Amino acid sequence: MDLLTHICSGIASATVIAAFAEKQPAKRWKILVAGAIGGAFPDIDAISMWSRFDATFGRLFGLNHSGKVIYGEKFWYSHHAFFHSIIAALLFAVVFGLLAYIIYKIKHKTTISFFLYCKKNISIGIAFIAGYVLHLLGDMPTPASAWGGVSLFWPTDNYIGGSGKIWWWNNYDIFLLIVLCTVINIVLLFALKKRIQKTMIALISALTILLVVIQINTRKYDYAYSGHTSHYAEMERHSKEEQKRILGKPLYSAMEWVDKHLPVQF
Repeated sequence: MDLLTHICSGIASATVIAAFAEKQPAKRWKILVAGAIGGAFPDIDAISMWSRFDATFGRLFGLNHSGKVIYGEKFWYSHHAFFHSIIAALLFAVVFGLLAYIIYKIKHKTTISFFLYCKKNISIGIAFIAGYVLHLLGDMPTPASAWGGVSLFWPTDNYIGGSGKIWWWNNYDIFLLIVLCTVINIVLLFALKKRIQKTMIALISALTILLVVIQINTRKYDYAYSGHTSHYAEMERHSKEEQKRILGKPLYSAMEWVDKHLPVQF
C-alpha cells in the first residue's frame, strides 16, 4: 500500500488514542504526529532503492549486494523483512522514546527517570506502535511478490499476507475512506466535549475499518502473483479501471490528477 495511505491510517488510529488517553490539546497533537511517523516508518527499508544507496549505506556497511538486489531479497534488512515486524515496532518505540527522553532532560535540565518519563508519555508511544502495526496490516493484502507477505513475526522465517487482494498503488477508494475518517476525527477531537467525542470517534473509526475491509475483499480482479510477473502493467491497468468503476469517472479523474502531481508514488 502507498505511503500516504499508511501515514493517514497512522493518524486515524492516533485520534482514537488521543480521545481516550489525553485531554491537553498540545499533547494530542504530539500523539497524532507519533501515529503519522509510526505509519510511515516501516518503509524505511525501501531506502535500498535509493539511487545513491550503494555509494553510501552499501559502502558504509560493506554490503555484498546492490540496493536493488537487497530490496527484492529476503535478507533481514530487505523490504518487508525486519522493519515490517512487530518486534521492530516495539524496538523503535523504545529507541525514539529514549531519544525524546535525552532531549527532554537536556532541554529542561531535570533529573526525571526514564521510567517516569515513559509513564507520562505512554500514549505517544502507543500511537507510534498503533500506526506502525496498521502499516503492516495494510501491506498484507498486497501481492506476495518476492517476499510472500510481511515478516510480521521476525525473526521467524514466516511471511504473512501477500494475498494480492489489492494492488500496490492507486487504491483511491481506501485512501479516501481513511482520509475522511482522519479529518472527521480530528475535528471531533478538538471541537467536541470529551465524553461525546470518545463515542463518535470510536464509532467512525470502527465504521471505517469495516468499509475498508469490505473494499479490500470485493475487488473484481485478482492481483496475486509471487516472484516477478510479466503482467505487472496489465494488473496496474486493471487496478485503475476498478477505481474508475468504484469511484465514478469524475471522482476518479480528480484522484488521478492528484496522483500525477504528487512527488511520491500514490
